[in-house]
Amino acid sequence: MKKLSKYLLALIILIAIFARFYKLSSIPVGFNDDEAAFGYNAYSILKTGKDEWGRTLPFPVFESFGDWKLIGYLYPTVLSELIFGKNVFATRLPSAIVGIFAVYATYILTKKLFEEKIALLAAFLLAINPWHIIASRNAFESDILIFFISISIYFFLRSFKESRYLIFSFFGFVFCFYIYRSAWFFLPLFISTIIYFNKKALYRNKIFLFKILTFCGILLLPLIPTILTFSGQSRFIQESFISGVAKQGIINEINEKRGACEEKSPKVICKFTYNKYLSYITIFFNNYFENLSPQTYFTRSPARGYQSFSNRGLLYDFELPLLIAGIVFLIIKKENSAKILLPWILLVPLGASITGVGNPGRLNLILPAPQIIEAFGLFSIVSRLGKNYLKRLVIITVSVTIAFSLIRLWADMFYNYPKISGKYQRYGYQELFNRLQPKLKDYNQIVMSRKNDDAKQYIHYLFFNDISPQKFLDSNYSVRYRGQDMWQVVEKIGNVYFYPSAPDLDTIPPKTLLVTEEHEISYLERPILVVTYPNNDTAFEVYDVDKVKDKIKKLNEK
Repeated sequence: MKKLSKYLLALIILIAIFARFYKLSSIPVGFNDDEAAFGYNAYSILKTGKDEWGRTLPFPVFESFGDWKLIGYLYPTVLSELIFGKNVFATRLPSAIVGIFAVYATYILTKKLFEEKIALLAAFLLAINPWHIIASRNAFESDILIFFISISIYFFLRSFKESRYLIFSFFGFVFCFYIYRSAWFFLPLFISTIIYFNKKALYRNKIFLFKILTFCGILLLPLIPTILTFSGQSRFIQESFISGVAKQGIINEINEKRGACEEKSPKVICKFTYNKYLSYITIFFNNYFENLSPQTYFTRSPARGYQSFSNRGLLYDFELPLLIAGIVFLIIKKENSAKILLPWILLVPLGASITGVGNPGRLNLILPAPQIIEAFGLFSIVSRLGKNYLKRLVIITVSVTIAFSLIRLWADMFYNYPKISGKYQRYGYQELFNRLQPKLKDYNQIVMSRKNDDAKQYIHYLFFNDISPQKFLDSNYSVRYRGQDMWQVVEKIGNVYFYPSAPDLDTIPPKTLLVTEEHEISYLERPILVVTYPNNDTAFEVYDVDKVKDKIKKLNEK
């Protein structure tokens, strides 16, 4: 049995490797802003020891677009680019590798919680999970949290018998705080909860635990200045409904309702009934329960497919009944593992609910808890079936369902997904800049509009054109500033200018190329270059401004 388990585990790992490495450079299509930011900042550190803004070996955050990303993914990318160079593959490689590690971590964690056969199924379910596959194929910080949280919980459980594993457990948890901000909210609550639920097992090592927690607190001290300043609060300020872009709409709605109330009721009652604090609490709990709802995980995700596949659930449909069964059996059997798995699922949505609903990147640290519970649920169902033929029927049904789901996933990943999500994943920048480069010898400058695309075009230009970090830092070569919303704005790099929208033709000097998206402007003169998405829709149109002006002049003369 042990030999068979090893073979099955090896097969599962091979499936995970294939699902995460096959066509890694081209699937997902495009190369989104955050990926380009990690890729170029890693390249800059590799070449100069500084990030794109000239900060030497930034720690614990680097500024990027003004969102101040944590460095947990940055330095592994530096190592990857040292080996493979600056390219899409090297930027995504750390995520893919850690994604495979997460599958193995799921296996050993589940084995610690239950038994071998449940562990193998849980690892397999994560290996083929569409949400985890796409996360592992993107250069995102949240994906590597899945591995570190899982392995840290495993070491935590091992410490009940061998106290030295507490060191590995809490060092892993500490590292999570330097990876992604979602850990800041989730982990303190989760760690406190599992310590409380397992206090009897930890009691004999309470002094050792206290020493480790104290030392971990010291390791987290470098984060305090970040947490207390804009660099740590940036995403909260920019995106939460309390202080982000949604706040004004909420306040306007409150004022409108309060005004209508005051026409017929005393002001004190209306002020108590309609106020921002009560609204924030209501929105938060609505978001929380929606972030826990089956709709968020099993119905179609947004068409843009950001950190998920387009128009399909984050999880397979067949997982829902297994998940429900697993939760029910955890409670009925009063399994000790419930003290780990249920808080894990219930606490993850708390942080995500401050900013909204259904963001895959902020929710995916819930993995692999659902897969572990599902595996436990399936084996609990099978073990309760008295007749062998019923057991075989359930196993065959589940196997066929999984096989069918994998075939559909394959079609979605390599055929449907690229055609649907290209325009939302910044597809086309690499081709655009590669095709523009030879034309620069005949033109003085390039003007790019970002009216229909809020992408940080500058970072794609830096990444795909091998712009020297030293050049970019030269104030004579680039023009940049911090906007009122605290996001970085880059207006010029060399002879490439980035405009909020296409400027008036009269303001554009001769020998200029104008880059716009489809339908942004309408000229009688045809573009000299068109870049298309995988579904053949137009991504970019490039116009020779002199030819456009000549065409207009000739028409006016007529």
